[in-house]
Amino acid sequence: MPNSLCRQIQTVLDGVPDALPLDELLILVDDFVVECSSSDAPEGLIVQFHNELEAAFHDSVDYSNVGQVETFLTILRHIAPVISSTSIISWFEVVLRPALREPRLATTPLNYAKELIVQALKMYQGVYSDAIQNYTERVAGFRRRLFELYLLDAFNEGSKDDVLEWTSLEEEERQKRSCWKENLEDILVRYGSENPEVGLSEFNFQY
Repeated sequence: MPNSLCRQIQTVLDGVPDALPLDELLILVDDFVVECSSSDAPEGLIVQFHNELEAAFHDSVDYSNVGQVETFLTILRHIAPVISSTSIISWFEVVLRPALREPRLATTPLNYAKELIVQALKMYQGVYSDAIQNYTERVAGFRRRLFELYLLDAFNEGSKDDVLEWTSLEEEERQKRSCWKENLEDILVRYGSENPEVGLSEFNFQY
């Protein structure tokens, strides 16, 4: 099933003439999620799918093609119920971070990217006892990284250096940086509102 489903996904991403419509593809993805959720699902099924999906992404997705990115984010959001935080974190640099910097992205897939990141910050699904420490450390490290990106990488109106750099940027780059900051802020506010104690402790750590 993972192999055949990933082939279907790749034909949709590639825009093959006889590819399934996206809504029909998502039905197959949802069926796969149900299969992975069942008690008799083969061990390693979702890991195999993740690896094949990653290969399909690298073979097919062009970052400049916003439609492809939106389709892929939609697929990721549909498999979210059965993937771990660490799996989502592995997609951050590849697709989620670029999505947060893309002002042309439609609202719905952009929200999918944000929801996935918030899920990665708080989810402890499918973790075996002997892997909990490593898992929680990776999630905590990802949480700190997002705070660092917001504090150090996003545009800061109060920084003279940032203001000077801003004046030299092309309009397209300004839009990307504004989009990046707004989206990071939205993610941190969403997560912080649901987990205020963790959010406060993270700010204390950074300062």
